[in-house]
Amino acid sequence: MARRAFLDLDTQFDFMDPAGALYFAGAQATIPNLKRLIDAARETGIPVISSIDAHIENDPEFGEWPPHCVAGTPGQHKIPETTLADTVVIENRPQPIDLRPGAQVQLEKRISGLFDNVNADVVLRKIGAHEFFVFGVATEYGVKAAVLGLLERGNRVGVVTDAISAVTEEGGSAALNAMRVAGALLLTTDEVLASL
Repeated sequence: MARRAFLDLDTQFDFMDPAGALYFAGAQATIPNLKRLIDAARETGIPVISSIDAHIENDPEFGEWPPHCVAGTPGQHKIPETTLADTVVIENRPQPIDLRPGAQVQLEKRISGLFDNVNADVVLRKIGAHEFFVFGVATEYGVKAAVLGLLERGNRVGVVTDAISAVTEEGGSAALNAMRVAGALLLTTDEVLASL
């Protein structure tokens, strides 16, 4: 069986909390399932790779979206439910990649795609997984980009449908369909946990 990993996308305060700068309606409702998934990873040793927005002041993206997840601000922090005790933050610049066993890898990025981080492919190779369970926000942006990128790289991918949140219902539905057509499995948290 292929080694598995969890991919936790952008579960940061500004997106996940109603007081956040760019809260996605419904994101908070996914937190119990996000916690169940991360707790399972902690208990079973499944690797957790996380993406995190790390914007700069006056980032060009803020022409499209309100300022959010500015590096070093409280809004940029991951919510506690999706954060392991040991983390390795990988900045978006070429650098040696040294991963500690059991540590949560946090890949910083400035646009929605996980693979915007120049080290993403190296991290995935070092993790050694070929099957990924993907969850987080937002369905039609970071989730879709990561899932399609993983599929293009020949991986098996499951999207945890009750642990993701979309910006709009229409956008989320279209993104889920696109991911399914591309080869992703659509799973629930219960189904993922039962398979571990």
